[in-house]
Amino acid sequence: MAGSVLFIITSIFILVCSPALADQGGDSAGDLLPQVAQWAITLLGLIVAARLAWQAFGRAVRVADVPTFPKYMTSHRQYLLGSSAFVVFACGFFLLLVHENRQVIMLAPLVPAIPDVILEAVKAQSPPYLIVVAAMGAVFLYLLTKEAEWNALLMMRDVIRIWISVPQLVKQIITQIRFSLRVPAAAIAEVIASAPEVAAADFHKSLPTPDRMWAEICYMKWWLMQRREAGKDAIFFTEDSFGFDQLIQKSQWASYTMGRWKSGTAPDLDLTTFPQTVTELHDNCARLVACYLIYRNGARNNLCAEAKEFGIDVDATAQTNPLRYWIIYAIALIFSVYIGVIVSAVAYDLIDGQGIVLRQDPNRLLAWVLYALCNYGLAIIVVLLLRWILSALGVDANQSHLVTYCWTFLVSFVIGPTGLTVAVHYFGQASLSQLPYPDLYFKMLQWGLGPALVSVYISYYLDRQSCSDLPDIDSSAATLRRRLLNCFAFAVGTVFLLLPNLLSLTAPPDAVWVASKLQFIATGTTFFTAFGLALAAQFALKKEPQPQASLPGVVRTS
Repeated sequence: MAGSVLFIITSIFILVCSPALADQGGDSAGDLLPQVAQWAITLLGLIVAARLAWQAFGRAVRVADVPTFPKYMTSHRQYLLGSSAFVVFACGFFLLLVHENRQVIMLAPLVPAIPDVILEAVKAQSPPYLIVVAAMGAVFLYLLTKEAEWNALLMMRDVIRIWISVPQLVKQIITQIRFSLRVPAAAIAEVIASAPEVAAADFHKSLPTPDRMWAEICYMKWWLMQRREAGKDAIFFTEDSFGFDQLIQKSQWASYTMGRWKSGTAPDLDLTTFPQTVTELHDNCARLVACYLIYRNGARNNLCAEAKEFGIDVDATAQTNPLRYWIIYAIALIFSVYIGVIVSAVAYDLIDGQGIVLRQDPNRLLAWVLYALCNYGLAIIVVLLLRWILSALGVDANQSHLVTYCWTFLVSFVIGPTGLTVAVHYFGQASLSQLPYPDLYFKMLQWGLGPALVSVYISYYLDRQSCSDLPDIDSSAATLRRRLLNCFAFAVGTVFLLLPNLLSLTAPPDAVWVASKLQFIATGTTFFTAFGLALAAQFALKKEPQPQASLPGVVRTS
């Protein structure tokens, strides 16, 4: 919050001083200062946004009813990658919000909804407009500090956390310890020697009994003490949120009570509360063990090996063939583009006063479908093919989902314009088809963002359907509205990011559609394309029955 307040005060100071400086410096200063003021707001806001985003990503998550920091629930490298990705997302969105918002407002002439007075203020970048920009930036920065279920900005943070297995992997390991821990025989003698109130038979009693849980607590405490005494992980064991020393003290008190519990001399009050105390102590020890296993093992294979040595089974990620779903996305893409072009063209003619004109140029419809298949379709198929190849070779066994989505974004960003370049070269207008391939490719590269965003989106929801280490999609009727809203928000966000490119489109003199209609149809079709593919990702896939997983208690989210 302090950063947001500083941002607001500085922005207002710049805006208040600008008119006075403009009066002293003449007309040239008056033309320059609004731009200087907006850039000052932008640069200062980016610094604050980066800091707040970094802090927001590192805020604690409740695990076993105790706040736990995400940096201890994944490897150090994955945490840095995830936090950096969220910082880039937050800064990029802030930059578009405060510096490219004019593109959104200037779309108003296509749909007359904003008064001319506001449009003139936007064009002139007058102080009232800059105040609005500063206010939007301040609201954005405030949202980075506000933890709430409705905060859409932090939803992206939570998605990135899921991509690096925060917090589901820790929760799954805790569940495994709670229900399936098998203490190695070699460690039982060591535990009994260090905890006289534990007997070998306690490790074989039924799970809910305090005797079994206490024996496992003593094992976990012994296992953690062995690691702390090695002296290699001082930072982990001194973390205040873990309270390791307090946990040891609490276990010492419980040890005394456990002795009286077994001898039958414990007071009635202890008989009532002690089982609950043992359960909480067991969960806290399991939380520390789970975090330590993940914190110490960046590679999944190493984690599986050390977890097995500890006494639980953590399987490597299981994934089905993603290439089998390409036809679903191809059909969704064709229908989305076809409907998007028709609806957008009819809507433009209606707004333009020409009435409802259902018959549109069929050649234009087929051309847009062709361009979409060469851009979006090619990128999606290449990504699915690469993922299938990497999975078959076992290259992605130790690769987090975040790494997968990073290269998915980059590959789609490059491959989509490649297919579009070929299509424009052979079927595009003469002014473009005559360009050399390198020049035409770099001109088409601006349209790579759409396929990149869509490929990451459908890859994530494909993994939710096929990967065993990601939460399942809750396909119940209760989540239908939320999932539809998710698709709609993704489509709107994609259009917002592509809007500067869409509004820069121009039409040759002999074109069927004038420039304004071309821009309107391109914007509408981009929305329908992203929305249709998002619907396919959310609703068109059916999760195959999985064999009984070794990690029970899979979390279901939407």
